Amino acid sequence: MKEGEFRLDRKELNPNLHEIVLYYGKSEGGLRILRSWKNWKLLQKHLDFALLKATEHEGKPDLLHLQVIWPFGSAALRFVKKHRIPLLVTEHWTGYQPEDGRYRGGMMKRMTAKVVRKASAVITVSQQLASAMQQCKLRGRYETISNVVDTSVFSPEQATQDSGTTRFIHVSSLDEAQKNVTGLLKAFAAAKKKHPAMQLTIVGSGNDESAIKRFSNEMGLTTRGVEFKPFADAPALNALFAQSDALVLNSRYENQPVVMLEAFACGLPVVAPAVGGIPEWIDASRGIVFPAGHHDALTEALLQVALNRSAWNRKTIADFARENVGKEAIAAAHDRIYAYFAG
Repeated sequence: MKEGEFRLDRKELNPNLHEIVLYYGKSEGGLRILRSWKNWKLLQKHLDFALLKATEHEGKPDLLHLQVIWPFGSAALRFVKKHRIPLLVTEHWTGYQPEDGRYRGGMMKRMTAKVVRKASAVITVSQQLASAMQQCKLRGRYETISNVVDTSVFSPEQATQDSGTTRFIHVSSLDEAQKNVTGLLKAFAAAKKKHPAMQLTIVGSGNDESAIKRFSNEMGLTTRGVEFKPFADAPALNALFAQSDALVLNSRYENQPVVMLEAFACGLPVVAPAVGGIPEWIDASRGIVFPAGHHDALTEALLQVALNRSAWNRKTIADFARENVGKEAIAAAHDRIYAYFAG
């Protein structure tokens, strides 16, 4: 789409849910700094227009719920000021974590601080994320509501026949800087030396996929305990969970990994580092938390699962997920906060 062109698509997804999608052409020419500024202005202009049309179609809303602060927050502030309605913000971005480093730049920081300050509530997916945002000097009223899992898709299936092998699964974007998959491979190799009946399936794709596969080859793990699979859709991932004994993560930083919740919904215990909001969700009945970056601790956690596979009750874990992160539970949490602020 060329600069100056735009289109609005409106769909009625069901009688109570209407969707308006904005498409517009960005500026592609000129100096980079001028092009960035021009595209910022184009975005604001078209967001204002889209919100105007949404109001004309649906009427004045009771509140505005913003899902991404940057770069959409300015338009949200203008809209709620015009209509004198509350602004709610949901935030699940890892950029606020100090290890991530993407929360930078004066313009982003000023706008984000203003949005957080003026929002009636900022909903974070973990208490730790709220703390990380406050460490970034973002002062506001914080509430916590988890990510959601469709438990009609992610649910316990009949596990495959026990072969005596402990089957771990890792699912991620294979971003080495965050997910530390090579560190997981090292720990798995060390654990496998002590307990050979182990298998690790790595599901995902990303910029570091080739380097991670090469590292696995160099360690002699590929086809000898480690297999790689591309990203799977939800039903296929659910089937892979059914074939596994535990999900294992080795991230350097996180907020609240959705894959952890999906594994819970399938009844899987989770082995994961004590980063971000992970410790808020894993206790002894749902897995093992180990100190982040500690290779030996991850190795011992893998061995603990291998030697005590019956220690975790799949039904209990799945029931916990349904009751706490299923669609009904998360919808009810949002209903309560909507009713409180919209009156």
